Amino acid sequence: MSIDTLRSPGPAHAAAMAAGSSLGLALASPAADPPRLPSSRIAAPPVPRSSANPNGMRCPRRPEEARAEILAAARRLLAVCPAHEVSVGKIMEATTLSRKAFYVYFRDRFELLTQLVDPLRAERDAIVDELLAQDDPAAGGQAALLALARLDADHGIVLRALAEASGQDAEARRAWRDFLEPVVEAHAEWIRREVALGRVSGLDPEPTARALIGMNVRFFFDTLVGVEDPDVEAAAETLLVLWTRALYGAG
Repeated sequence: MSIDTLRSPGPAHAAAMAAGSSLGLALASPAADPPRLPSSRIAAPPVPRSSANPNGMRCPRRPEEARAEILAAARRLLAVCPAHEVSVGKIMEATTLSRKAFYVYFRDRFELLTQLVDPLRAERDAIVDELLAQDDPAAGGQAALLALARLDADHGIVLRALAEASGQDAEARRAWRDFLEPVVEAHAEWIRREVALGRVSGLDPEPTARALIGMNVRFFFDTLVGVEDPDVEAAAETLLVLWTRALYGAG
């Protein structure tokens, strides 16, 4: 074997030397790119989303806070939309909660309307109690009309929504009657007292009170609800004239 043969590397040895040289260059070169994982194995970290973002992850909250948020959203929508257009979907779009969260707190939108009206029962009760506590029935009736007008001016949006819903759902119908019935009963008792005093005659107190209260409701809805700067006193005065003529005659 000649010296030239010993100095000449074989094909396998030459390939190994070339690979080693390439690896050395790659390790020494600062511009070389680091090895990369296949893109399918790279997972981006989750992006936290605030509860104020309707497309984001929603922060947990206490049940009473969630219920209050849904009720507040429904009340805002009722101020600008007819009651029949205020759907569960629209209500939940106006919150930071998912649509399915609605059914955790309410059976349906009719139950939601009932719960919107429930806080007004105390104010209603105060009105009818004051009516029956008055020694002067005429003064009591006038004060009650004015107080009812103010109630409708302040809260007529939800009252009207429940009244409209009462024609579509049995539960809403029951809730509306439960809200209105104490007002009818108190005025029927007021008329009975006037009959006993001899100042009213020829009228059946209960149906008369029901008819006149029904008139009140419709008139207040038409003149006070959704109206900018409603004239509460003028509305009450108009109804006072009608009540007076219905009960005591045109004179």
